[in-house]
Amino acid sequence: MAARNTQQTDADDWRQIVTSLYPDALTRTYCVPPVQFNSVPYVRDVVPGAGLSVHVLQPRVSARPFHTALSTKPEGWTVPQHMWAEEPGPHLPPVGMQDCDLQDDFAQNHVMLNLQELGDSRDEAMFILSQLQFGSYLNEPAYAAAAERLPRPKDLPRDRQGDFDFLLIHRQHGILVGELKSVGKTMGALNQTYTPADPHLAQKVKQAVKQLDKSERVVRHLVSDMGPGMTVKKTLFLPYVSSAQLERVLDNDEQLEQAVCQSLGAANAAEAVQLCCCSDQLSQPASYWHVTPAVLSQLSTWWQHRMACTVDARLTDQLYLDIVARFVGPATTVSVPCYNGVRVEVRTAGQAVAELGRRLALLVLTLQQLGLMNRDPPLVYITGAPGTGKTVVLVLQGVRWLRQGHDVHVISTQYTSRAVSTSIKQQLEMSLSAGPTPSLTPGSVSYHLYDIWNREGDVDQAVTDLVACVKNGHLNVLIDEVSFDSRKKEGPRHTRLVTRLAQQVPHLYLWCAGIDNTEIPPALQTQVFTVPLRSAPAVLREIQPVIHRYPVHDYSDSGVPAPGDGLSVIRLSHHGNAHTGRWPVDCAQCGQDIAAELRRLGVGKLCSW
Repeated sequence: MAARNTQQTDADDWRQIVTSLYPDALTRTYCVPPVQFNSVPYVRDVVPGAGLSVHVLQPRVSARPFHTALSTKPEGWTVPQHMWAEEPGPHLPPVGMQDCDLQDDFAQNHVMLNLQELGDSRDEAMFILSQLQFGSYLNEPAYAAAAERLPRPKDLPRDRQGDFDFLLIHRQHGILVGELKSVGKTMGALNQTYTPADPHLAQKVKQAVKQLDKSERVVRHLVSDMGPGMTVKKTLFLPYVSSAQLERVLDNDEQLEQAVCQSLGAANAAEAVQLCCCSDQLSQPASYWHVTPAVLSQLSTWWQHRMACTVDARLTDQLYLDIVARFVGPATTVSVPCYNGVRVEVRTAGQAVAELGRRLALLVLTLQQLGLMNRDPPLVYITGAPGTGKTVVLVLQGVRWLRQGHDVHVISTQYTSRAVSTSIKQQLEMSLSAGPTPSLTPGSVSYHLYDIWNREGDVDQAVTDLVACVKNGHLNVLIDEVSFDSRKKEGPRHTRLVTRLAQQVPHLYLWCAGIDNTEIPPALQTQVFTVPLRSAPAVLREIQPVIHRYPVHDYSDSGVPAPGDGLSVIRLSHHGNAHTGRWPVDCAQCGQDIAAELRRLGVGKLCSW
């Protein structure tokens, strides 16, 4: 009796924690983790001739951009990590990401987004768990005593290792175990597919059935103490295989057909295919995020065949929450892979926002950008759409100049560049203080503020001020948010500033950046950055239509996945009586609205257990 009371107390506590993490657990769909995080392994390397210790991304042999990792200080600024080590840090063996890893990550995200949209559109009360390791179930050390009283995977010697590709826990319909196979995905561009040969598909389906049956045995064991006959169903997710091809493969392989039918509880191949989720029921790979009404209709038909056709009357609200608490509660580890090999726990939307933001804040260099820094030309204009690493390269180049003993002059030419220029200045200063003592006496950072948009005379003043700072014929300048477009008031003024400095300073090193790609002074070597590095794909899809209206180079596909697709975009408006200022950046109400959304998501909220 005492053991039963203790077990009930544990269940009550876990249920309470789950309802605090997921307040609408009985009425809406939750994905856990809320975002599919992609694995991106790094190795350590050094920028030749600069002594810069960098991290190198090595996702594929055919596509190998380079990354520079930075650590985030408590103050909130991002500064280089191990950048000035005289010797490289601990050697990390090269870890390549196989094409199958890219395909599986893409497919996992593709299916998850469709299931989330299905749940939201139908107001389904369910949890969609993805990539949950068997060993993560009830494995938190703080809950070891409670876990000992419950069924666990380790009780099944033959099945104790593995994972659930998808595990859906539904308030009315019970549990659905899903096995995902990315067969049909290309090894090249992430949005292309191919038709797999029937024998290859048959082999993958055979593997999937074995894994499905194993997952079913594990699930039934884990919930065996909650009452007999719990509804547990199974499905295959084949997002790049058509229903017609799957049925043809089953028709041509009697043994495989019997295995699939037996596993899914189908009478024949046609019925078994109806219980699988194929490409016919999902969004197109090239626009995987766009779940149209037609796709939702097909997906709902599959859902009706597989799950909604029966209702588990034994599933009360309490029992449903108890099952959820076992799988996503405090005793189970819900984690995602991280680039340094450490798994990070991500349970809620707030934690997903914070973790995705942290990964996107890594200062990333593509191979092109690393090559630019290695060549080190004196006069450079970097152009590209927002988030392609322009400011990152300016900062790293400025740090290198400082370490070589040169003073660096950061120029803010107008009001709109104040924020980014201040950030560059502070990152340069903190980069020096964060690293070990250099062999040379480092230079210093000077910050110059002008307003050439409102005051044309500031161009002459800037030239005078900067020429006065020349030392031994050398001057090192960084300018961000530059435009040379003559249709803009500041365009010709930026051109005049750069041209006059080039004429008057014998050894001018000037690197500047902006999004415009027109009328660039011939003295500057132009570098076009097109690989998006700072924004999640969900955000890029929002801003691309706007970018196309301006003379800006479009984003390109590097063949390397982003750290994560991102959560649904939240739209806030700089509109209404409470809002002040011309731009959202000047509006206190906009700041409060953003803070309110972050609080609602639970960003920064600490776990209470």
